[in-house]
Amino acid sequence: MTDLLLSERVDGGVLLLTINRADRHNAVTLDMQRALDEQVRTAADDPEIRCIVLAGAGGKAFSAGYDIHELSALDNGEHRLVSLEREELLWRWLVSPVPTVAACTGITYGVGMLLAACADVRVGGPGTRMKVTATAYGGANLTWLLDQLLGAAVARDMLLSSRLLDGSEAFRVGLVTRYVPDIEVVEAAVGAAREIAANDPVAVREVKRLMLAGPGRDLRARYDEENTAMRTTLTSPSTRDRFASFFKRRPPDES
Repeated sequence: MTDLLLSERVDGGVLLLTINRADRHNAVTLDMQRALDEQVRTAADDPEIRCIVLAGAGGKAFSAGYDIHELSALDNGEHRLVSLEREELLWRWLVSPVPTVAACTGITYGVGMLLAACADVRVGGPGTRMKVTATAYGGANLTWLLDQLLGAAVARDMLLSSRLLDGSEAFRVGLVTRYVPDIEVVEAAVGAAREIAANDPVAVREVKRLMLAGPGRDLRARYDEENTAMRTTLTSPSTRDRFASFFKRRPPDES
């Protein structure tokens, strides 16, 4: 794995991955995105990893986008091939069976915004800056997802204008799901990941799968699929077994 993507196992079943190019605002190269993809694939088969946190080094940027020096060196044919590969890499990040948390410190543009939007949880602070830049450069990004996260009106505003949202506005509209002081963003992201990792891993994966498969489907079909999962994948040997862990965690009755 490239040293531009750092990997650290944190207690509580959390894998912390850090984009390590602070001097370039954590601009992402293709090799770095491939390394991220490899980590996500490996984590899916590792029962010790229950949640992934993605962060950016240096505290000033999650990621400012793809490495423009790398992109400018490609001819049209190479650019098309790279774009196709990156599309698949991003999709696998979105559908990772292991839940993901993005620690959005500072600048979150371009692919930084794509990776953040495709994460399950986004943590930010007052210094967070989020922007979908594609429209300004003659492209289109997140038209298929952002309206589900924010609603159509806010998504259209962001995508059509390519305007920047600071951390407080991103939190207000629901793009940032947890809002903390800037210095605590990574710590809070790891904390959120630990909360997820503490839950039953099979249930967590099923919840994510059901929610990703839901938009656009008939509500009754979604209801029935959840109930089917409860009777099959999520069936425990007995009701007593299902709630055993809850009773172990519950504080003693002080009454």
